[in-house]
Amino acid sequence: MGWLADKMRKWRESTDRHGGTGKGARVVEGWEALTDDLGAIARWSEGAQRRLSEEVPDAEARRLIMLERSCVFTEEFGDEDILQMRVLYRETGSLDTVLAAMRDNAGRFGEPFIEEGAIIEIRRPRDPEALAAACSDAERLAAACYCPLARESRNGLPLEYCCCSSGWYKGIYEGIFGAPADVSVEESLLNGDDRCRFVIRIRGVTGA
Repeated sequence: MGWLADKMRKWRESTDRHGGTGKGARVVEGWEALTDDLGAIARWSEGAQRRLSEEVPDAEARRLIMLERSCVFTEEFGDEDILQMRVLYRETGSLDTVLAAMRDNAGRFGEPFIEEGAIIEIRRPRDPEALAAACSDAERLAAACYCPLARESRNGLPLEYCCCSSGWYKGIYEGIFGAPADVSVEESLLNGDDRCRFVIRIRGVTGA
């Protein structure tokens, strides 16, 4: 359960930073009693998100908190893929060249493309066949979403929960381009959309 402890530490510290000292502990209250039962963690997470909304009424502050408690690409896959893209950008100075190389490694980076001056990432479904056969929002979420807690949720998680995925992309693009990246959720399965679509703008690189 080391991954959970790390995420709770991030969540607590970020909530204190953006919402006020002491609020983080109230948001993550009770997590120590959790086991590796994903269903139980998902139900606890539903309550934690409600507590976050109560403790931190400001939506922008909550967005920043969820960004900072996200999973991190380099912690899961190491930094080699990021470093290769960083070197490629330094050598070519070409955003298009880097995005093409990222698409060639779609298992790691997805298939990013440029649209109206921004980078677009559309998250590929986890199980395309199950998604095609899905008949409800719950079935679409279970088939498409990579987050096991979102899949196990029974009462639903708020849209801002997807800011965790925004944080994932933020880490990738800042690691490659060495500049601040703003990532927003444009479409989300949690919002009843058919897919998850993210818009990335990088200072000095895209139209940001």
